[in-house]
Amino acid sequence: MQQSQPVANAWRILFLLFLANLFNFFDRSIPAIIIEPIRLEWSLSDFQLGLIGTAFTIVYAVAGVPLGRMADTGSRRKIMGWGLTVWSGLTAVNGLAWNFWSFLLVRMGVGIGEASYAPAANSLIGDLFPAHKRARAMGIFMLGLPLGLLLAFFTIGAMVKAFDSWRAPFFIAAVPGLILALFMFFIKEPKRGGAEAVQVAIEPVRQ
Repeated sequence: MQQSQPVANAWRILFLLFLANLFNFFDRSIPAIIIEPIRLEWSLSDFQLGLIGTAFTIVYAVAGVPLGRMADTGSRRKIMGWGLTVWSGLTAVNGLAWNFWSFLLVRMGVGIGEASYAPAANSLIGDLFPAHKRARAMGIFMLGLPLGLLLAFFTIGAMVKAFDSWRAPFFIAAVPGLILALFMFFIKEPKRGGAEAVQVAIEPVRQ
């Protein structure tokens, strides 16, 4: 048995996936951080504030099942590229919301876009790295979660203060996501199952 090696450019692709994961969690954190200015502008109740997060979570969970199925059989780079485009574009649209319901509906759309990412990215990592390096690769990928949250909590308040508007972070956050989406479409996908260990045929020694 011979251990297979990561495919060419696997670590570069992983870094791209890490960055997209970072902004995935950055974008979804924005409403929770700037919820008070939104409450004041539209005179929202506690129920309405809770509904924003609840609706996002439900849509994210439900949409993840069929999108995961698509990642099993379809082009993962296209799923991630279009998912990034959708959630980043709708994040910007969130900054244009004119009332609670428009904000809520757009947020649900963001949830669908973000639900496309994790299944496709995990599947891709499984084919980029062999078993003995896969846990390390997944650890790097998942590092985007805490770093995305950390970046959000340290920068979003400053954005609101600098532009004197709770809408500014939505517009700013959309830019890196749309740029990363372009790079996703140029990923060269590895063969499914190609990173698994391969059997080496040994010819018998002739006497």
